[in-house]
Amino acid sequence: MMKGDKKRHGRRLSIIREFALNTSTHALPSIARSESIQNRVFWSISFISFTAIMIYFIVKAILAYFEYPTQMNVSYHSEWPQYFPAFSLCNASPFRYDRFIESFLNYTNTRNLTNTNDTTTLSARQASYLWNFLVDRVNRNESMEPFFYSLSSMLYTCTFNSQPCSAADFISFTSSTYGLCYTFNAKLKNSSNDNVRYGYQNGGTGKLNLGLYVHSHQYVPHVEDSECEYWSHQNTS
Repeated sequence: MMKGDKKRHGRRLSIIREFALNTSTHALPSIARSESIQNRVFWSISFISFTAIMIYFIVKAILAYFEYPTQMNVSYHSEWPQYFPAFSLCNASPFRYDRFIESFLNYTNTRNLTNTNDTTTLSARQASYLWNFLVDRVNRNESMEPFFYSLSSMLYTCTFNSQPCSAADFISFTSSTYGLCYTFNAKLKNSSNDNVRYGYQNGGTGKLNLGLYVHSHQYVPHVEDSECEYWSHQNTS
């Protein structure tokens, strides 16, 4: 090795030694300060061993992260007998066209919004005044119930566990979206009258069959699609 090469080699060793003496990494300063081969071997083995252990746990943690381990605890509570759930339904159209159109035209005509007595058609321009008409009735404390769909006019078949039921087995409630809605098998809060049906009642398995007529020909034009909205929920309302 030439003199210049020896000098560069010594400089590199000096840089490595200085780094080892000043680093906070475990064992490296002790290796650099060791004056005997035994101490240097001991600290070198310690450094390699603990570095290997650290790498092992880092790799293990990374692999565990990408495996996305999850733990699920599932428990259930068996309750028997069980109530049949409450079932609510609403006509998607809150108003019957034939019941509200005369009052609506009277409202728009008296305010010079329209000038027509034609109850068979409703233009998009007329429909745009519907919200104002409803707000006006509310402000004058006038009921809108005469405009709603009655359950007796919609329900043409009803059986629960193969036993006949009727509109009298439903209770009504008012929805801000759908108008008058109806619930089967509901129990009112603070009511001592417990007529809630069980799923096994009459030897059945809890089947409610309803036949509904939505009166799509009486839907307000430009407002709703013809359908029924329905959902099941807890009995207490």
